[in-house]
Amino acid sequence: MTAAAMPPMFFKKPDDAPKKRRKRRTISHHVKNIREAPGKIRDRVTKELYKRNAELAVRNKTLALLRRLDEISLAAEKIENMAQQMVDAIAQELEYEVVTIAIVEEEKMMWQCVAVGSNQPALNTQFKDVCVVLPEIPLQNTPDIAAVVRDGKQMYSDSLIAVHPPQLVSAIDMANREGRNIHPVHSMVLPLRFGEHTLGVLTFSSSRSFKDASRYEYESLSGIIGLISLALYKAKLYEDLQTTSAELLVANTQLRDLDKAKSEFLSIASHQLYTPLTALRGYISMIMEGDYGPISEEQKPVLDILNKSALRLIELIKDLLDISRIESGRMELHLESVSLVEIAKSLVADLLPNAITKKLDLRFHEPTEVIPNVVVDSQRIRQVMMNFIDNAIKYTTQGKVEVFMSMHNGKVTFSVQDTGRGLKDGEEEKLFKKFSRVGGAARFNTEGTGLGLYVAKQIVHEHRGYIAVTSPGENKGTTFSMELPPEGDSNSLKVGEVATVVIKAADANGQASA
Repeated sequence: MTAAAMPPMFFKKPDDAPKKRRKRRTISHHVKNIREAPGKIRDRVTKELYKRNAELAVRNKTLALLRRLDEISLAAEKIENMAQQMVDAIAQELEYEVVTIAIVEEEKMMWQCVAVGSNQPALNTQFKDVCVVLPEIPLQNTPDIAAVVRDGKQMYSDSLIAVHPPQLVSAIDMANREGRNIHPVHSMVLPLRFGEHTLGVLTFSSSRSFKDASRYEYESLSGIIGLISLALYKAKLYEDLQTTSAELLVANTQLRDLDKAKSEFLSIASHQLYTPLTALRGYISMIMEGDYGPISEEQKPVLDILNKSALRLIELIKDLLDISRIESGRMELHLESVSLVEIAKSLVADLLPNAITKKLDLRFHEPTEVIPNVVVDSQRIRQVMMNFIDNAIKYTTQGKVEVFMSMHNGKVTFSVQDTGRGLKDGEEEKLFKKFSRVGGAARFNTEGTGLGLYVAKQIVHEHRGYIAVTSPGENKGTTFSMELPPEGDSNSLKVGEVATVVIKAADANGQASA
């Protein structure tokens, strides 16, 4: 590259730039500069070190304040306590005359001061309990606060009344009238946001203008805002959860009281109905047997309908009484050693006429192995087994109902398999809840109450057993099974030992408590 093509070493001055007269430097002048050079360098280095140390001090002070604020947010339980400790710490560390934290209700367009602090003892005296008595303030009454909430951006203000409640401004005036000479006329309002929502505002007021604040002071404020916003969100969420929990506790107590009253009503009403119905059925039976004279052929079907209706009502009342006893803890188990095989055989024999009426094949399969006895309340377990077989007959329109006894995983297992309507996905868990009748059960049979299986599950549970239901699908049949520990098993009840066992109150999901 030729000399003409080389770029200039310095930027070229414009042609019209004023020409400075060149000072002639003497040898003595150069000697003087050489002698003074070390001192100038030393001064420049000293100034730079002082500046860096000042910056480091600010950063350390900020970190200490952030640690303090974090400790406060973790320790305080209430928003008011947390906010008050935070404004006190900020005011002292950053030397601001007024620091406030306010909660904003955007939907209501209202805000409320929750804490105010100062680095001036006189103002702290005036500020004591000011926020406690302050009502909610419409955002429109403080235009600068409203602008910060609306825009989500910080704002400078030179009007105290535009950023503080009137009571707070009056407290500052009161301190000045006492000769304190405190004039925090300059304010900076910062939004406390979490996500897209403004939770509150943080306001600083000072006698110096915030527009002249250093970059490091702004960095400090940025860290403070983020920490307080997160702490405020967590504290507000915690208080909301506490409030909701308290409301749920009250509601739950009321529901328990209502449930208790309902159980008492069922018990009283059922007993009052049971006695006259029993007498009614007794007299109908006597009429049908001719105790009051001969009856005509036309009267027989009418009396038969009356007898069956009275019987259904009595069975319904028995179910209601069982529910009442279960939920009030008054159903006692009278335990004895019994053979489920013999109970199953007798039930099949008893219910065979019902199956024949519907042209169903009801069959008991003799077990291929020895089935041990179980320790149970025979009346209650018989009630459960009868419920299984009777339901299978009711909800099977054609085909068969098969009853099995077996040993499965060391448990005595009674199962009933039918070719009825089956179950859809998700219906199994609904079967054992009170007054629950899944799918089209009401269309197939209108006599049930939805209580039988609920009661059955509570009874089996208290015998330390288990009830299950399976179905390949709708219109593909259903299998109900009951498992009980054999007599002598470590989990089995014992004859005579628990003669006064009481079934505990059922829980809200229809499952017995342990």
